[in-house]
Amino acid sequence: MKKTKYSVQRGALPYLLVVPGVVLLCVLMFYPFLRNILYSFTNYKMSNPNYTYIGMGNYWEALTNQEFRNALINTLVWVVLNTVCMIFVGVLGAFVMNSRQIRCAVILEVVLLLPWVLPEAITGYTWKLLLSYQSGIYYKLLLALHLIPGNYDLFAHGMTAMLACVAANVWRSFPLISLMTLAKLRALPAERIEAAALDGANRLQMFLYIELPFIRPAVLTVGVLCFIWTFNAYGIIGVMTNGGPAKATEVASVLMQKSAFQFYDYSMASAYAVLILVILVAVVVGLKSLPKLLSRRDNKEEDIDVL
Repeated sequence: MKKTKYSVQRGALPYLLVVPGVVLLCVLMFYPFLRNILYSFTNYKMSNPNYTYIGMGNYWEALTNQEFRNALINTLVWVVLNTVCMIFVGVLGAFVMNSRQIRCAVILEVVLLLPWVLPEAITGYTWKLLLSYQSGIYYKLLLALHLIPGNYDLFAHGMTAMLACVAANVWRSFPLISLMTLAKLRALPAERIEAAALDGANRLQMFLYIELPFIRPAVLTVGVLCFIWTFNAYGIIGVMTNGGPAKATEVASVLMQKSAFQFYDYSMASAYAVLILVILVAVVVGLKSLPKLLSRRDNKEEDIDVL
């Protein structure tokens, strides 16, 4: 059948409608991204606007720099603590909201979203005031529980400063994890729980063998999102400590921000950004392949049980 001019134009219409969005995406996203990669191969600074190409010099300096290695170690501690605590508190909150003994669960869900709605800077300033050794309410509570000695400034010690930032970040992020897990949990067929109860399974067995395998894909997806959010997080830790004390909480994002906007070394900051991106992509690809490995292991276990 011969195509008419009208049919050809009609077939091209969807592509023409997409063109403005693609152009806008290229201007706002891809061009700055490619420009950042270009800067990482130069010696571009505010004091040196006439930059020149220096090859892999910035990357070599970053990888051999003790400051960047320390930032990666701090980032690892920061990410692991946040991810574990977020998932634990988030899943616990999901099961609490899914309990039949709790009434007005919808109101609780709305209230739990409030920490997530607040900007990171406001959360950081709020928790910094709450944990202030001068007038912080949470600080006085820690003193009353004898968890810290008197006149102990939490932000003057590396370990407690990191834990304070982790607490603020977990408080802000766990509600979204709870709601995502709750949505998956409510899709669990009630027949499975009823059958397990008739077979004499206790609450722990129901969680381990029915509920946990069912929500595991959602929890793993949430875990990957938590990793990405936390690895790139700057607002809370930047407001609360800005990498202090003595760079004990200086994670990779804080180091990158300082290089760009405190020391105006844009080329080195661009190299840090590219290295962070490479690390993120490698870890996320590994985490995304984890569900497939777990499903293969479960299938093998089922085959063994059948035999």
